[in-house]
Amino acid sequence: MFRFGLIALVSALAGASPQGQDVSTPIGIFEGQEDVGTVLHPGSAEYDAKTKSYTVVGSGENMWSANDDFRFVWKKVSAQDVTLTANMSILGEGGEGHRKAVLMIRQSLDGDSAYVDAALHGDGLTSLQFRDRKGAVTHEIESNVSGPVRLRIEKQGDRFYLWIADANKKLKFAGGSARVEIAAPFYVGIGVCAHNKDAVEKASFTHVDLSTEVTHPKTAYSTVETVLLSGDARAGYVSSKRLSAPGWSPDGHALTFEIDGKRQETPFAPLKTAAPVGEPVTAELDTKFVYFASNQNGHMQIWRKLADGSQLEQLTTDDFNNVSPWLSPNGKVLLFLSYSNDLNVISENKEVALRVISLADKSIKLLASFTGGQGSLGSQPWSPDGRRVVFVSYQRME
Repeated sequence: MFRFGLIALVSALAGASPQGQDVSTPIGIFEGQEDVGTVLHPGSAEYDAKTKSYTVVGSGENMWSANDDFRFVWKKVSAQDVTLTANMSILGEGGEGHRKAVLMIRQSLDGDSAYVDAALHGDGLTSLQFRDRKGAVTHEIESNVSGPVRLRIEKQGDRFYLWIADANKKLKFAGGSARVEIAAPFYVGIGVCAHNKDAVEKASFTHVDLSTEVTHPKTAYSTVETVLLSGDARAGYVSSKRLSAPGWSPDGHALTFEIDGKRQETPFAPLKTAAPVGEPVTAELDTKFVYFASNQNGHMQIWRKLADGSQLEQLTTDDFNNVSPWLSPNGKVLLFLSYSNDLNVISENKEVALRVISLADKSIKLLASFTGGQGSLGSQPWSPDGRRVVFVSYQRME
């Protein structure tokens, strides 16, 4: 089966020794709790049976990169499909902006375990975070909604989705998805990270519901997403209609796309908390080369040549079909779309990936792996400043 690195290694379920309360003590619907990773201040959790609410106290430097430090309240689950839903709020003022309260599905209690979570940050940022294999770097898909009250993480096989809602509102799909293979049994639970090794933070989880069934209607969604060169993405627009041909407004302040045969746009403003990643445009675009896809060597690969046809050079030589090359505004990297070489042509709803190749050293980097195909890329995928790429991903809720 076609993969682009989002395959989790099956890790042992032997957890680290607890630093806080007894891991075997049941709490509400959960079986145990402990501090994952390294924390300076042991965490805790309490359950109020009258209000059916959980209060979790946690420390930890971060839940990011290749390691996590946080308080985790968990239950072991073996199921194909899982949903965990809760009203969430981070208690107290003045903490780190990226302190987190999370709904999490995790392979093991190791600090570097594969996982996916629905994370509510102290500054309101809400995202689907994931580490696709043990020891890998964490990535995220940011929601374009800040500070929702109710969150849901949903697992359908090896696909994970984020749902969000304001107070007393119906849950809605936040856009995008992550593909991570997590083997049964795995851990499902709630957690808190202070994002400061010297601090302690507290969060409330109410109306918590854990289910091994997916109950929403079967629906197909399209998400206009942007992705940084770091691989971190953001949902820009979500629709139950088929979207295609994404692009940018000339000033980069709006995303454009086709819906029902018409061109539309939606405002785009990166969150202020997001650190700039990638190189802005610094030079005139070198247009002496023509970049194209050709199957002259067996399957589709990316090539380039001078305008007169000379200096023909093959840029990609791997086992995928590679098509749709687009040069970055600074002329340093080339974006292209990859799909399985078992397919003669790219069609709809296939596993695809966005990748970039450095023209200096020919190194290739994965930006995003998603369900896509015809319509996922438009004729202007690069933002005017060259920091982001826009694409359309497709999600089919079963």
